[in-house]
Amino acid sequence: MTKDNLINVVKKEKISFISLQFITIGGEIKNVITPSRDLGEVLDKGCSFDGSSAGFVPVDKSDLILLPDPNSFCILPWGEEENRTARLICDVAGNDNKELDTDPRFTLKRVIKEMQDEFGHSWNFSLAPELEFYLLIKKGEKDYEPSDQAGYFSIPPKDLGDEFRKKLSRILDSLGIISQKNHHEVPKGKHEINFHYGNALEVADNTITYKQVVKYYASKEGLIATFMPKPFFGTYGTGMHIHLNLVDSSKGENLFYSKEEKYNLSEIGRHFLAGLLHHAKALAGITNPSVNSYKRLVPGWEAPVYISWGLFNRSALLRIPATSPENRRVEIRSPDASSNPYLAFAAILVAGLDGIRQKLELPPPINENIYAMSPEKKAKKGIKSLPGNLKEALESLEKDDVIIKSLGEELINKFLSLKWKEWEEFSVRVHPWELEKYLDV
Repeated sequence: MTKDNLINVVKKEKISFISLQFITIGGEIKNVITPSRDLGEVLDKGCSFDGSSAGFVPVDKSDLILLPDPNSFCILPWGEEENRTARLICDVAGNDNKELDTDPRFTLKRVIKEMQDEFGHSWNFSLAPELEFYLLIKKGEKDYEPSDQAGYFSIPPKDLGDEFRKKLSRILDSLGIISQKNHHEVPKGKHEINFHYGNALEVADNTITYKQVVKYYASKEGLIATFMPKPFFGTYGTGMHIHLNLVDSSKGENLFYSKEEKYNLSEIGRHFLAGLLHHAKALAGITNPSVNSYKRLVPGWEAPVYISWGLFNRSALLRIPATSPENRRVEIRSPDASSNPYLAFAAILVAGLDGIRQKLELPPPINENIYAMSPEKKAKKGIKSLPGNLKEALESLEKDDVIIKSLGEELINKFLSLKWKEWEEFSVRVHPWELEKYLDV
């Protein structure tokens, strides 16, 4: 959308304010709100803000600029009529208007451009995440419980979230996030709404918008929506499975598909998958970046634990879903929504492209329940485990020169510093389980 078109839409729709949104290294959505009368100037020059408080730069270099992306424009569906607000997602830049190397959104854009410069300008990284969430009721100061007693694919009246999901689907559609199927998940209070495939940058923008929409409308219903990877012990966690492939847009060709090759998986697709397996431990530090992430990645709850791939196999890290051959894609099942989607998508792309560059060989698929395998059988098949906690994941990330170099050393160092601090905070806390277990020693 051009500058003039944007200004005309804002006037026609009687928009009073513009929310200039950006994402921190840790994955939080932030914003600066400006009157709509200043939109033209903001589109021309950007909007200044304190970048040190958001963690992008040191305090002595704190003056940064938000550069809005006109293609991210949407009218937010909430707020009072006289305060009607539109949204623009921004890249973060220095005073010279050059995008910042520590900006996650710019990092994803750069990684995509580098792929296109190397392999072809018509190459695109396409994906669709499955964002699961719980709807909770707050009980007391620190207690939460699921908002219903329904189960997998339940229907009303047992599924109390049915109308809520339908409402969200309509709202998401109005924001340009085209929803697909939605349903109640296996555990009490857990839900999923899927949305269409798209290019990685667009989908990352949609992901942060989706989370904001779900949380906002849950709060209006007196509920709490959480994307926390494992809010409850003894049941399923919430993941962000990502379906992905590479597409040659000039030919309308799925680069993962081959009519002649085994599994209808092309050489490019096989090398890409091999790259994901090769970098799996380091990737976990970015796609599963919270202490709580690793409470989800345990056997028994359809979350991946082992570095493997398979056909239709939900116990594997990478799965080839049952689709028509020409829609061949891979599902990576480890990520969760505590991740920064821009960094997660960028890191996944980097790992896959490294597999293509190095022509890494894809091992045979594992088409049996890995959870049920003996340790000896897993060892014989060369099946290794994902990191068991955030500490192990961060240590793996620190050793992965390919991901560090591709995403940028300064960005990764800031990310690691943030996450090591989280690990240290967790490590010194006394948890209720410890009191229950050791109080009587």
